Amino acid sequence: MMKKFRNILTTIVVLQIAPLMIHAAGDVYPIGSRSAGMGRSSVAITDFWSAMNNQAGIALFTKPIVGIYYENRFLVNELSTKSIAGIIPTRFGVFAATYNNFGYNLYNEQKIGLAYARTLGKFFRIGLQLDYLMVVQGNNYGNKNNVTFELGIQTDISESITLGAWVYNPIMVQLSDYDNEKIPVIFRFGFRWHISDVFLATLEAEKCSAISPVLFRGGLEYNIQSKYYFRTGFSTRKEIFSFGIGLYIKHLTFDISAIMHETLGFAPQASLIYKF
Repeated sequence: MMKKFRNILTTIVVLQIAPLMIHAAGDVYPIGSRSAGMGRSSVAITDFWSAMNNQAGIALFTKPIVGIYYENRFLVNELSTKSIAGIIPTRFGVFAATYNNFGYNLYNEQKIGLAYARTLGKFFRIGLQLDYLMVVQGNNYGNKNNVTFELGIQTDISESITLGAWVYNPIMVQLSDYDNEKIPVIFRFGFRWHISDVFLATLEAEKCSAISPVLFRGGLEYNIQSKYYFRTGFSTRKEIFSFGIGLYIKHLTFDISAIMHETLGFAPQASLIYKF
């Protein structure tokens, strides 16, 4: 009886909080602990989790690589995000497969993505991902699904500065006929600046069709001997502060981070990447 009551209460909380986090059937938050540590900045960064954040960023990969990510939103298991991805470079370009899962058995959002990226010239990269989105609702409330895509570009305007742009669901597909429920359009634009060999800064803006104000994010990363990484970041809406650390050992990359929400508290993240 108590377990059933807890599930009902948790479902109410999830359904109240989830719309505030703009999940809406498929992750729209940047994925990866490195990004999270820098205020969730992602659009101009070229790393493994670009496979979900801006597919153009994986175009430079030359070896297969796999990774997993976990975020425990506000220390509530029912609000956790779990992600896995794999990247395979070929002579025709770079391919990636991604999977993201948010929620629990009574309310669950999933996204399966297939991405392709390649370089166009020496300084320009482009990436495209097709997404299958699904919302699973328990207690016979039914499931919802649809297909959309995301598109990203990056360009190096100098040896130290990279610009990036990314759009999610530009065709604004509809998730349900009820109340004209549509998946939001997300657009991000920003830059990454390698101030020195050990210091990196990033800044970006995000516009979501479901929210009026433009969101700004920024972050800093400092590394010691390209092995130990220290990060911090900020955001202008809700997630106001973040920090994280990273450790690179041969083929393994381990990152942990935490983001502070202005009213709901901390959300820890961790990711593990293996490069073949």
